[in-house]
Amino acid sequence: MENNRRVVVTGMGVIAPNGIGIDSFWESLIHGRSAIRRITRFDASSYPCQIAGEVTDFDPTDYMDPKTAKRLSRFAQFAMAASEMAFEDSALDFEQEDPYKIGVYLGTAMGGSDVIETQHTIFIEKGLKRMNPFTVVSCSTHSASGMIACTFNLKGTNTTISAGCNSGLDAAFLAFNAIRLGDADIIVTGGSEAPLTPCTYGAFCITGLHSRENNNPKKAVKPYDIEADGMVLGEGAAILIMEELQHAINRNAKIYGEVLSYASLNEAFDFIEVDTNCETMASNLELALKKAKLVATDIDCINAHGNGILSYDIIETEAIKKVFGEFAYSIPITSIKPVTGHAVSPTAIWQVISSLLSIKNKIIPPTINIENPDPKCDLDYVTKGFVRKEIKNALINTHGFGGRLTALVVGKFTQDGFLF
Repeated sequence: MENNRRVVVTGMGVIAPNGIGIDSFWESLIHGRSAIRRITRFDASSYPCQIAGEVTDFDPTDYMDPKTAKRLSRFAQFAMAASEMAFEDSALDFEQEDPYKIGVYLGTAMGGSDVIETQHTIFIEKGLKRMNPFTVVSCSTHSASGMIACTFNLKGTNTTISAGCNSGLDAAFLAFNAIRLGDADIIVTGGSEAPLTPCTYGAFCITGLHSRENNNPKKAVKPYDIEADGMVLGEGAAILIMEELQHAINRNAKIYGEVLSYASLNEAFDFIEVDTNCETMASNLELALKKAKLVATDIDCINAHGNGILSYDIIETEAIKKVFGEFAYSIPITSIKPVTGHAVSPTAIWQVISSLLSIKNKIIPPTINIENPDPKCDLDYVTKGFVRKEIKNALINTHGFGGRLTALVVGKFTQDGFLF
């Protein structure tokens, strides 16, 4: 069994509240332009939190035929569109590829919740016969992965991961391993969500973890700030084309960077509350470094979880200090959530894309809205605009409900290996 094959990223696609396509997504991030706004998809005036990261100006028929679009839930439309972008970005020629060596691993926590809600209403008000016959397919969490495979004739491994906020990064891990082990040469991977529907959004709201900055949405998400009052939900998709290195070189592919390692542990503490002991998160970050064969001083930036729930932000900061020691104060840290919102499964993949673009462009986006840092949050969160810096290795950290901890390390690719 092969396990030494190297994995690179050769294509990326983004559907996000702050931009459709990697160029507009990146421009928004580096200039700190928040996409958080009042909800327009439904009447949220009675909700305690009335703001979200909505994707606007999205027309699914720009990426698929109207018949297909009509049969798909919004999350699957997002996933299809982002995959189309990623394949175009990768410049893959499918006629030259073995379809049995191209797979799909997609993460989603909520799946087609919009279809479930609308069809349930039809069932209650009009009866069974008025329901859409495609409901069972459209609401399935696996509908996006299956449609991507059917559309692009991808006959390799195909799996959907549903593990909350970490789903997208977990899918990327499976893609990474499938390529390393020789099960595939190319994997389409990432995450997609569309949770901005009345009931699903309401379910998030009643957790009490969402910001209530309804009158100032763009300032709502304040990671690491003493006045932080919670997260803001978002929607969208993020897709990576992961590829075996030699395969990418043979076709002269553009390479954004190399995936070095992945680590995942669980606090095993509470489903919503964070464990105030940072030991498990610190262990997970150390594991990610060890698997990547790096030491603390090899990390040039951290794309952090930073969700605006202060207990989460404090623990993340303490874990970084525990792992990196005094060097922690020298590492630029950024959180993109004040700009994008937290869209559950695609958010960590947005973090990966942001990190790879940082490597490419030598720019670290700012963490906006930090005005009064909590005394326990005293690291370099890049608060005064973007920073120009040569980046060789970047660490992505995520912290999901239920204590799920995941971390991914990406590195700058060179023909001779990594530049440490």
